[in-house]
Amino acid sequence: MRIDQISVRAIPPIKLFEIQTTSNVVVIAGANGSGKTRLKEAIANSFRQPQTPQAAISLTATREEEERAWGSKTLQVQAKENCQPLRDYLATRTRSKAYTGTVIQIDSNRAVTPVKFEQFTLATVDPDDEDFNYSWYLSPFTNRWQQLVNKVYKKVANRDQKIATFIKENPEKTGADALTKYPDPFAPYQAMFERLLPGKTLEPIDPKAPKEFHYRVRNSGPMPFGTLSSGEQEVVKVAFDLVWKRITHSVIMIDEPELHLHPTLTFRLIETLKEFGGGTNQLFLFTHSSDLISTYYATGNVFFVDTSNEGQNQAHKLSGLSAAHASVTRAASSNLGMFAVGKRLIFIEGKEASVDRLVYHKVAQSAFPDSYVLPIGSVDNVMALRNVVDEIATAIFGIDLFLIRDRDGLPDQLITTLEQNQRFRCLPRRHIENYLLDEDVLSEVAGAFYLGADKRDPANIRSELERIASGAVMSSVLWNVRETIRVLGAVDQPTVRDVDTQTPDQLADGISNQVSQSIAGISDALGDDQIRSMVASEHATIVTSLQSSRWIQVLPGKIIFARFCGEFLKVEAARVREAYADIAMRQKPTAFGDIIEIMALFKQIAEPSPETHAEEGTGTTAAAAV
Repeated sequence: MRIDQISVRAIPPIKLFEIQTTSNVVVIAGANGSGKTRLKEAIANSFRQPQTPQAAISLTATREEEERAWGSKTLQVQAKENCQPLRDYLATRTRSKAYTGTVIQIDSNRAVTPVKFEQFTLATVDPDDEDFNYSWYLSPFTNRWQQLVNKVYKKVANRDQKIATFIKENPEKTGADALTKYPDPFAPYQAMFERLLPGKTLEPIDPKAPKEFHYRVRNSGPMPFGTLSSGEQEVVKVAFDLVWKRITHSVIMIDEPELHLHPTLTFRLIETLKEFGGGTNQLFLFTHSSDLISTYYATGNVFFVDTSNEGQNQAHKLSGLSAAHASVTRAASSNLGMFAVGKRLIFIEGKEASVDRLVYHKVAQSAFPDSYVLPIGSVDNVMALRNVVDEIATAIFGIDLFLIRDRDGLPDQLITTLEQNQRFRCLPRRHIENYLLDEDVLSEVAGAFYLGADKRDPANIRSELERIASGAVMSSVLWNVRETIRVLGAVDQPTVRDVDTQTPDQLADGISNQVSQSIAGISDALGDDQIRSMVASEHATIVTSLQSSRWIQVLPGKIIFARFCGEFLKVEAARVREAYADIAMRQKPTAFGDIIEIMALFKQIAEPSPETHAEEGTGTTAAAAV
């Protein structure tokens, strides 16, 4: 089940809020007091009481069971009108080991309180066999956590009883057979804990002596759950809340997901939640976090609540604003988030750095989870980017700075020189989009968008990509030559010694001479013969690459990816990009192999082993040589 449209009227301070979306991650942003929580409650109440819904909602089925229950692929819920098909359907969401096809709300009150343990025996009933319905996940979050911890202990106790019974009734079976039949129900919680908090492991629990969860930090002794930071406790509690019932095909609404959280931990939580149920769930994030806004801005599914807009729709789609407004929004949110991020910044440079950020963030979580990706936008040349890094390094003490840029316009010799500093890396392929062209991943993306069989066939996808590449030879030559000219055609900034002792004429002469020399050098490098040679060389390289799979490295991925999305999939590129990153990192991370290696290198530099640290000394955290 997915929400595609929402309309809320006359719920102060909201007068009218209407949006349409097809994304699995929807951000509803706004200042404190703008009505975000009221919106969430209006949606939640429409499912609590479908006989008198507060919001008008358009639902799309993501499973055949929903289509059968609704009698259609979509279901229209009208405000204040009984929706009997929804009532009947929700009544079936009960007493199940898995929780599929419903709505979950996580309110902003996630206070950490001590758990009151219930009394139970090892022969207790499996909590999955107890009465349970969809209203569980619409109740206050803090109540659920109390019950969840007790249910986890009951589940483990019941498993011990089942294993004992299994061995008694099947003497020919081994203990290994029993463990295979009844796997540890606490293992998914341990795996989730380690994923959310790298370097920390959750201790096993003993149902004979229920107590607060304990964890270790690498080789430390066990420490109680309460010694985690409030933010760490919060993300664990949110994730564990959803692990229990293996949530799939549901709508998950989270009020202020950034509450008490470091931006990197916020992103890790959201990305983890996105992967629940194989990516079949839809997230609605109600937030005023500038970092979340800037991270998901490029998806086109960030909506801003403007309560000052009287008498009209108070929902603004940020990507639909004017270019000037969009630029201001991105810049402001990135800068606001930057000073809260911590110590490990990875700058990404490129014409669409803000769009690329979501992909880089996703990949970074696997190899460098404590890093924070910051788009720095386009620069005229690498030297300008070096200046930016140097300025930040001297202004902010105690941070690690790294930089990744597209390969565009940089000759191999210059790249080799620049990469002598390990904190600077160019993508081995020309653009980040060159990593979004794996036919197996694109096949899964097409399936996620419910496209036809021809769009999901990997061989057909590969053939289409090769067709687009072959038809883009001259466009690619122009792109590559143009980017090389952009780098080589930059005029060096003039420098003048003892400037305060010179007259205006002397200063003008000095500047003029240096600019003239720079222009002369550009003319030599970009003369008619050089341009013709450059075009011929690029053309030959591209044509040759088309005879093998090397074209995926050489041709501009931005061109190929955009045409593939528009001509073949006929799906907005931003949506494909987001789904591709999620699916690739879940099912085929080798699609981003080069970038994972870069992130792993950066992590090694930021967290050197004791031996490496002893060899290199304390060093500097600033990438001053980049």
